[in-house]
This record gives sequence, structure tokens and C-alpha cells, in this order.
Amino acid sequence: MGRPPIADSMIKRMCSGRFIGLMMYIMACSIYLTAEIARAEPTGRDAQVIAHWNVVPFQAIDAPFNVGVVAFHINGIDRVEFQINGGEIRNITEMSHNPRTGTNEYWTTVDPTDVGEIDPKQPLIEIRATAFPKNAGIERELPPMALNVKATDGRQDAIVWVSGDGDDVRGDGSESKPFRQPARALRLLKEVENRRNDAVFGTIYLKKGNYVWGSAGEPSPMADTRWVNISAAPDVKPDDVMFMSTEGGRFQPLLLKITGASFESISITPSKNKVSQLWLDKSNIYGSGPWEGEAFYHGSNWNGLYFTNVFISDFVNGATHLTLARNVTVSNIGSDAFSGTRLVVNSDVNGIDRGETQFHPDVYQIYCGRKSLENFIVYGLVARDAEAQGIFSGGCSSLDNVAVVNALLIRPLLSNQPLLSQWNVKSNHLIFSGITMPNSTFLWRNNDVRNVLIEGSVFYRLSTTFKGYGFEEGAISLRHNHIIDTRGTGMRVDGIDITTGDAGFADDDRGDFRPVPGSPLRNRNSNPFSKVDALAQPRKVPSSIGALE
Repeated sequence: MGRPPIADSMIKRMCSGRFIGLMMYIMACSIYLTAEIARAEPTGRDAQVIAHWNVVPFQAIDAPFNVGVVAFHINGIDRVEFQINGGEIRNITEMSHNPRTGTNEYWTTVDPTDVGEIDPKQPLIEIRATAFPKNAGIERELPPMALNVKATDGRQDAIVWVSGDGDDVRGDGSESKPFRQPARALRLLKEVENRRNDAVFGTIYLKKGNYVWGSAGEPSPMADTRWVNISAAPDVKPDDVMFMSTEGGRFQPLLLKITGASFESISITPSKNKVSQLWLDKSNIYGSGPWEGEAFYHGSNWNGLYFTNVFISDFVNGATHLTLARNVTVSNIGSDAFSGTRLVVNSDVNGIDRGETQFHPDVYQIYCGRKSLENFIVYGLVARDAEAQGIFSGGCSSLDNVAVVNALLIRPLLSNQPLLSQWNVKSNHLIFSGITMPNSTFLWRNNDVRNVLIEGSVFYRLSTTFKGYGFEEGAISLRHNHIIDTRGTGMRVDGIDITTGDAGFADDDRGDFRPVPGSPLRNRNSNPFSKVDALAQPRKVPSSIGALE
């Protein structure tokens, strides 16, 4: 319970020097300032670090390779400790640009020549990472990250060629005599693997053509620690390599990577439910429309789903239940762009419209199905023309340790639909930082929360369903925010360094939400959670508030 107003008044008067008694003056000021700091800043002592690997596991490396972690805590991150194959611990204390991922993160370099002796049959190395909070809080030890080390001379590589005008009977899998379908190439890779005494890293190159998804009963490599890569051939564009049929059923490899290919109106399934993993890279996925497109995959069926540099268009939903979505663009969908995805990094949404359907569209949604879930990160997300709720949580027994950092969420300028961001669930440890919602409301609808920080952000409106929902007891800290419209009941304009009114955007009618000189958003935050904005541009110090510098 807070102090009565009369006590606040007396203490403030004493702190202003109106009472002469020196000891009373010092004691009263100490009590007042300590209480004010405690009320303004959640301690985060029972808040665990929010962190994920920004790495796809089991990659094969033969040269120095950067591995990174995205991590946040309400008190900040003190360091991330990396350990490679049981070697010395490396302490990384600052986020910086990782050129391999294009992400500002905590990262270190793995040199395969400096990891000791490797078993040629199972050439794995293990990287461990633990993220520690500053001052107070609970560290997070991430699951070990495994990478393969392969020979630099290419002797472990096995390459098979496939072409739209190839032949599964007369071909031999060479570049000059390619097979017709990937299924036949997988059989050859299996034969090569059976003849070898060391690990085989297989790549199937696809020349221009239309292909069948699935192994059609053909034997395939089944290693669970090495990716089989089905890739567009060098200099072949993704839209010239098209999977248009699932007559082959499903591909058998437990770890399957697709590089530089496209998919048109098909739905794929794993070889083994809850075991198989899929990695799509530099690929395009096309559906049959935003209100009827069949799901390309069902996320709950896979053990791991990794999408990097992927374009998804014309489905009901976009990237759902992924382990990692990095540089993913979701376009022209009818409902949820990112739903249940654990780590969203540097991604985009272009167009959400539910039309006349009863869809419940969200840019980013976490729906728990009455379970308790934790550890989700959105880090760099730009959504334009999204007729949807920006952020939505629901159906959770509890939802802890969630960070949304650097998010620009824009609805159509002429929108008349009552869609708004909502937080509806019991939660411990939430960070909302560097967000711009210039034409939508963020509505808080649950008071069973603690260790929550909303900072450095711009909202059209920030409100609660009734006064006191989480804000009055100090469970939620608000600082360095701007509220454009304060009309209506339950509007929140309290906190530290809060401004209201015109935000001073460059040209909001044309979708340019950068703050112009003289904007109240500029030079506001001396310690932002990220050194870059939602477009990966460097932030100044002090930085602007909102998604864009």
C-alpha cells in the first residue's frame, strides 16, 4: 500500500528545507527518496534474463564463424559468457554489430582450427552461453549450441545435381547428367554416406525447373546432427526453382535445409513429428490468398523451425511457431504475421487485411493454450499497412520474460476498425522499449504483473481498462514515453519524463515516422536498450524515443 497524501506532503516539505531540524531533514529525505526510487524502478530480483541464440544449430563450418545471443533484462545485461568446447570463458559485455547476422547482439567467433581434436565421424563442437543481469536478477543458461567442423579441402562434401530436364533413370547426379527429382538425389547421398567412414555433408543443387516435394519412399540420409541442403544451383534465382506438388509425401532427412527455392500453394509435413527440423534460407513461400491460403506448415509438428531471409505471401497466417525468424518478410495475409515465434529479428510485415472474415489479426501474438510459457523476444520489427492488433497476449496461465524492443507498428491511416494492442495475462518480467504505435492504442488488461518496464516508446494512446490495473502498485515502470492522445478514460500519462501531444514525425501521412528537429521525441533517452533502431540504424546518445532514430 502507498503512503497517505498527507505523509507525502509533509516529507516533501521537509525535503525542501522548510524544517530546521537537520537530523529530521536528513532522515525524511532519505526515506522519501528511497521510496520514490523503489516505486519508479522495479528491482527485477526475481526476473530472469530473456535470451536466445541467434544461430541455427548444427551448421558445418571450416572457417571462423560468429555465434551470437540476443539478451535483455529489466536492469540491463552485465555480460554474456561464452565457452567453446570447454575452453576458457569469454566475457562479452556490450552488444555490437555481428556482420554474419546483421544483428546488434552479444557475439564471439568460433575458430575451427582452435577447438582441439575432432571425431571425423561425429565432428561436433559445443558452445555454451550464459547471460547475466546487471545488479539484480536471475541469469539464463542457454541450451548448448552444436556446430559441425568439416575438412577445409572439401573431401567431406557430397554434391548431387538435379534439373527440370534431368532424368532419374539415365542420369548419374553429375552436373552434366543431373537427376530429375530431389528424391533420387537423396538416395545417392545415402549410398555415398554408407560407403564413407567419416561424416558426409550433402548438398543437392537444383537447376531451373518445377519439383515434387517428398522422397517418394526413396532412402535418405538420416543423421540428426547434420543438415542435408537442397539448394538452388549457383546463379539460379529462387523463383526459377519451384516446389509445386507434394506427391512425394515428405522428405526423410531429420535435418533438412532448403536454400534459394520457392514454394507455391503446398503444405509440407515433417518426416517424424516432434523430431524433424527445417531450415529455410533465402527462399519464397507463396499461398493462394490472405483469406483462404492453406498453411505451408504446422509449427507444432516440428522440433525446430528456422527461417532466415525468407519471404512469405498470401496466406491466412505468416510465420507461426518458429524457433528463429531473422530477416523474414510477411506480406498480404489475413490474420497473424508472427504467432508464437520465439525470436523475431530484423523482420517486416507489409499488409494485413482480414476482409469480411472473422479472423483475429495480430502483428505479433503469443497465445498459450492455457499453458505457462516464457522467454520470447521481438527485436527489430516493422509492420506497415497492418490492419491488426500490434501486440497481443492471451490464453496463458502465465507468460513471463518477454521483450519487445524496436518495433514500428503502423495501421492503415484511414482505418476504422477497433483493433488495438492488448496485454491480457499474468506476467513477470516484460520489457517494451523503442516502440512506435502512432495510430493505435496499447491497452493493459491484467493487474497480476510485476517487473514490467515500458520505456522509450511512442503510443497513440496508452490505457488501462480501469484505474489501477498494474500501474498503481509500482509493478509497472514508465519512463521516457510520449502519448499522442490523452482523451478518454484510463489514459496513462504518469511516469518519469512523459510528454504528450504532437509527436513531431517527419511525414506521418506518407508513413515517415522519424522525429524531425524540434520533435519532443529527440534526445530523450541516455541509456536505451539497443544501440540501433528498428531499421538497424545507429542511435545517438541521448537517443530519440520510439522505433526510429
